[in-house]
Amino acid sequence: MKHLTLIASAVAVASALIAGTAIANDDDTGASIELPKAVADLGIPGSKVDKTFDTGLDGINGWVISVENDTNVIYTTEDGKHAFIGMILGEGGENLTQAHMEQHMENSPLASMPNRAGAQDNGFEKEEEAAALAQIEESAAYVEEGTGDKVLYVVFDTQCGYCQQMYQTSRALLDEVTFRWIPVGFMGEGSLHQAAQIIDAENPAEVLATIERGGSVSESPSTEAMNIVSENSNLIQQLGIRSTPNTIYKDENGEARIVRGALRAAEIRNL
Repeated sequence: MKHLTLIASAVAVASALIAGTAIANDDDTGASIELPKAVADLGIPGSKVDKTFDTGLDGINGWVISVENDTNVIYTTEDGKHAFIGMILGEGGENLTQAHMEQHMENSPLASMPNRAGAQDNGFEKEEEAAALAQIEESAAYVEEGTGDKVLYVVFDTQCGYCQQMYQTSRALLDEVTFRWIPVGFMGEGSLHQAAQIIDAENPAEVLATIERGGSVSESPSTEAMNIVSENSNLIQQLGIRSTPNTIYKDENGEARIVRGALRAAEIRNL
């Protein structure tokens, strides 16, 4: 078995039996296949599984799941009892999840979607961007990290692989940039639960780091924290932002901008 490290933001989504009733298409043959119940029972509103694929890793199967205009890769154990969302790093630090996304999302029914690695223009008008930043500054709950003069509001979901990628990139920039992480629950109950745990924590940045490293938090979030995350999600969607990550900031001219995608370090420095 290949040596790898799994950075899973959703651990043990369900302890379930293999048998399931939902159907997906095999990536090679197009034939209908039954999904492991751990996948079928994810319970993400508006979601569907587009395909399954061979990860090339012993004991780990891959799936492409879409939620409205968003898409992501998830993994299951071979017995189908557990599902994981996050980055798999191979020998030498290779991001295998990124490779899976590039290979299998391209051939999925959502092939028209842009690759969210790197900055992507959201297509907002200047007035819309200004209004969005004003509402976010006034109403969004966020976790602040960093001490830099440049301030970035980043809409993220704990179960979004691209969000994890951008979070890892941010670690080396905390002296240059102030990150204000806005947690949302776009990808279902698991996202909502983890985001609320972050909001509820005495040290939110520490809990955020734990979750992004693939760790878990035992404390159940309060109803108040769950409501705050729901309000975040509703606010962001009302602004027309329906995927993660998205970054809202002021450019060098003081004008509000919104870009989507997991920004690279050089892109962040040049904002």
